[in-house]
Amino acid sequence: MNRPIIVWFRRDLRIDDHPALHHAAAKGIPIIPLFVFDTDLIRSLPSDGAVFNFQAEALTVLEERLRAIGGMLATRRGKILKVHESIIRETQPVALYYNRDYEPFARGRDQKVEALYRRYGIEVRSFADVVVHEPHEVLTGRGTPFVVFTPYANAWKKLDHPGPLGSPKSIVSPPLPTERVLGAGELGRPLSIVEPAFQGGEKEALRMWHRFLQSKIHDYAQHRDLPFLDGTSRLSAYLRFGCISVRRMVDDCERALKKSRARLQGSAAKYIDELIWREFYQAVLYHFPDLLDRSYRVEFESMPWRMDDAQFVAWSQGRTGFPLVDAGMRQLSQTGWMHNRVRMVVASFLTKDLRHDWRLGAAYFEKKLLDIETASNNGGWQWAASTGVDPKPLRIFNPQLQAERFDPDGLYIKRYLPELQKVPAKFIHAPHTMPPALQREAGCVIGKHYPPPIVDHAMASADYKRLVASLKSGRRRTR
Repeated sequence: MNRPIIVWFRRDLRIDDHPALHHAAAKGIPIIPLFVFDTDLIRSLPSDGAVFNFQAEALTVLEERLRAIGGMLATRRGKILKVHESIIRETQPVALYYNRDYEPFARGRDQKVEALYRRYGIEVRSFADVVVHEPHEVLTGRGTPFVVFTPYANAWKKLDHPGPLGSPKSIVSPPLPTERVLGAGELGRPLSIVEPAFQGGEKEALRMWHRFLQSKIHDYAQHRDLPFLDGTSRLSAYLRFGCISVRRMVDDCERALKKSRARLQGSAAKYIDELIWREFYQAVLYHFPDLLDRSYRVEFESMPWRMDDAQFVAWSQGRTGFPLVDAGMRQLSQTGWMHNRVRMVVASFLTKDLRHDWRLGAAYFEKKLLDIETASNNGGWQWAASTGVDPKPLRIFNPQLQAERFDPDGLYIKRYLPELQKVPAKFIHAPHTMPPALQREAGCVIGKHYPPPIVDHAMASADYKRLVASLKSGRRRTR
């Protein structure tokens, strides 16, 4: 039998529009689809066990999809280089094919794996996949990285977008010893998220995407910021694990754009913009990998961040006395997901009301989110803290006003804060202002059933603005 091609699956757990698998299948020789449970990586990740269960669900579906076209997924557990060296000895492959990843850890790992295969004289080919346009493809006229979203998006839109490749009709996989798919329990990861928001896998990703295209996309622009509605695609976790192709999503949206209805066109365009934000943050971290540990705006490295353990615990547990913040943090702890509008509010609150370092919030999200993407998480937190790229006038979200605007009847708040179920709509965004008699009638006595606000938003905002002004002044004096 011909020597096989190893197709190394990582964050691309699907067969539809999978470039490495597509190009390997075109060779007409045996293919070994491989997934490695990297013990060093698993040990270093802070993620909740629910993330590993989502991955296990996606891998189980991938096994089924590969089996349906004649393939067999090989899974191994161990140190990444040792596993690949063992696979090389066992199978004598002619090549390694994989889809590129752009985050710092992945780039370092992939360089080492490529070097190993080349040391054995084995061909290595990698392919674009995680994004539509790779970081080096979207640059300014001077060939430098964009650090502001709008010009990046304009440049991105001018490029020809590659279309999806489809799925292989059939492949052949030689028999190979394999482990079973491992979830949180087998990997020794504790599980705290009791109601995961999503079920992993390509089939579920495509089902949700088709549902979004058939109904929800029409009102996306109007509904995307309303957390009490199911108005978004909710595909972020599936994108993170590659259960769906971003090229297919963009291609489908561009088809929708060609339809005549202006409302649909506006919503499809807005959704594409959100996908571009994801690629923008991928590009930023690719070009500035040290942003994992530092602020893009260097003056913020002198910010006198506070660390109040009690306040941080109140924030993380959803006990701040600000209902929208608390609902978001409880949604996160309960489901492993949080609505994007609410993510911005809770991040602004931690960094600007409580004046805690954005790195603390980013690390907490790394533990909880099923859809955690390092680049988007880092970019989003630095955006919320005003420490990152895409600088604008200082943004400080007022959590009460945000709630009144985007959850006017408190439907989202009451979904995750059962102690506020009987609070009248007039007081749902500031329950501490209820008269004592009404508190007792609503079964929500402030200080007993629900906390008073742990900070005065107006005073905290004013303090933050003064600090930022002093940082800017100090920066000008030192240059």
